[in-house]
Amino acid sequence: MNRTEYNLAQWLEWMESNHPTEIDLGLARVGQVYRQMGVDLSATKIISIAGTNGKGSTTALLESIYLAAEYSTLAYTSPHMLHYNERVRLDGIDVDDALLIAAFNAIDVAMGVADSRISLSYFEISTLAAIYLVGEVKPDIALLEVGLGGALDAVNIVDADLAIITTLSIDHVDWLGDDIEQIGREKAGIGRANRPLVCGELQPPKSIALICAENDFNLFQAITDFSYVVDTAAGQWDWCGVDLSGQPLNFTQLGLPELPVQNASTALQAISLLGVSCSQVQIQRGLMAAKAAGRQQLIDYCGASVLLDVAHNPQSAQYLAASLKAQNLSKKVQLVLGVLADKDCQELALALAPLVAQWHFVSLDVSRGQSAEQLRQKVLEQDVGEQPSACYDGVEQALTAAIAAAKADHQVVVAGSFVTVAAVLQLLEEDG
Repeated sequence: MNRTEYNLAQWLEWMESNHPTEIDLGLARVGQVYRQMGVDLSATKIISIAGTNGKGSTTALLESIYLAAEYSTLAYTSPHMLHYNERVRLDGIDVDDALLIAAFNAIDVAMGVADSRISLSYFEISTLAAIYLVGEVKPDIALLEVGLGGALDAVNIVDADLAIITTLSIDHVDWLGDDIEQIGREKAGIGRANRPLVCGELQPPKSIALICAENDFNLFQAITDFSYVVDTAAGQWDWCGVDLSGQPLNFTQLGLPELPVQNASTALQAISLLGVSCSQVQIQRGLMAAKAAGRQQLIDYCGASVLLDVAHNPQSAQYLAASLKAQNLSKKVQLVLGVLADKDCQELALALAPLVAQWHFVSLDVSRGQSAEQLRQKVLEQDVGEQPSACYDGVEQALTAAIAAAKADHQVVVAGSFVTVAAVLQLLEEDG
């Protein structure tokens, strides 16, 4: 069959087998195909969003606020939970198959033929498809989430009007290394000369400021240039930052969003600098409507309350732990935990251990996955306490056991990986 006749499932199968390696950082190949495509992005304001954690929630916050202000949006994120279409949202709605197929056809043509054919990875094709759709749909705002790293990530072929770094920690060490200063340099590479770069990390490596100074990026740094104060008792928060002219800007008595306030603060500073106006009423409406699948997501499963969180590294686990502790859930969490083999599951588990009443370890039968027994062995090597634990072959088994073990004041939590959370969402979809 000619690829021009492919449906979406066939295109995705082709993409998975098209390139010899899953991750292939660098802009030479993808940049050449991008230039061949001749995409016109001039009608759209573009924000690129990098970071170790918080990219998805920051994107969701920005998208929700701009939609509340009646701007058209395209949001590109990864990975998807259940359906590939989730990776591109148009005005908050997953893109339809036909638009994706048109994008893949255009990319296939631009990749060339025979000896001049350029090979691209699954992620590179995905990124080009999103960028192609920016040119075709021409939204007012495009939000492009950086998949891995920064300077060498495929998203960086686009000159963004504004760049964001959310939070930083050591993750993806096989590709980015374990040097936080080098990670900072890589993330800061998404900036552009004389354009804003907003950094929401509260303790940034020095390399970010150095890269910005060397390349004339206009750095706006959390705490230094913008900050927030939360009044938990009143259920509200205040934000202060700066506008494009450097003048102080304040928003007061904002409602607390479902997503992290630190990321909301970063989003507000970005909005204040992009030059696309949003009123405080629109900002408030957008903040309160913002949601992101698998981020502190409460669902009902078999009559039980289940909290889903894709926390998959120590930093994100610490944030989840703080949230659970604030709900007085110490020693009251039935934790379903599945973690990929290349993640720091030991430090992740140490962050959550004070909350755990019982561990429910689950096998992840995917590339880079590990068995429940392997995970349990690694976790129990640490000083995580004497809580009982059990191993399960699948998420459904583990979740059923966690619900059965939960007391009236317990909370069932599923965490450790996008894969683990996606399996629960799949169960929900099947139950319909």
